[in-house]
This record gives sequence, structure tokens and C-alpha cells, in this order.
Amino acid sequence: MRENESNMVMDIKVHEFVNKDTWNLHLALHANNVLLGVAFANLGSSKYDNETVVAAIQSLKNEYYKAIGSPMRYQDGRLRFLPADPGIIARESQNKPEIEVKHVPRTGDAVA
Repeated sequence: MRENESNMVMDIKVHEFVNKDTWNLHLALHANNVLLGVAFANLGSSKYDNETVVAAIQSLKNEYYKAIGSPMRYQDGRLRFLPADPGIIARESQNKPEIEVKHVPRTGDAVA
């Protein structure tokens, strides 16, 4: 990301490629020359092909939202918000026991 005096600047590009053998549309999302996600859809004249294109674009939007840390995601054709994240520290504290007990095998008597 480039910082410009008061605004963050992000260069976002969607590259598209049509495979003439399968007539699939391939989409790739880049932000600042970093690949964030890929998706593909069927090209055709039916409404189902149109729905696959919309789903592919929504999939790429989800990859973008994940990359920038946004709580928004597409689900069932609607934009939804994820539940609040407790944060990294809270997750780590849930995984670690409060007291760690280490057992040392006794190999013999020690003289002080």
C-alpha cells in the first residue's frame, strides 16, 4: 500500500480471461500487484450462466474483504457482516492453560 499525505492508496485490478475451449470466464483480483483471489464462471445466454458470473464477482469481493480485514462478506446473494472478532490476544488466551506443569524424569540423586 502506498500512503499519500492523508489517504491510503490501493491499486485494485480485475484481470479477465475467456477460455475459448470451454467458454469459461476466469477472473483474477489483484491489489497492489498481489493476487488476492481467482474465480471462474460460465459464459452463455441462460440466466444460470449470468448467476455464475455474479457469484464469481461476489467471491472476488469476499477475497478483497478478507485481505483488508473487513467484517463484510457476501452470503446468499446479500452483503452480511461477520460477528465481532474477539481479537488475537483473546483467542490465544483461550488456547493456553493457566498453569503449565512439566514433569522431569528422575535419573538419580543430585548433590548440592
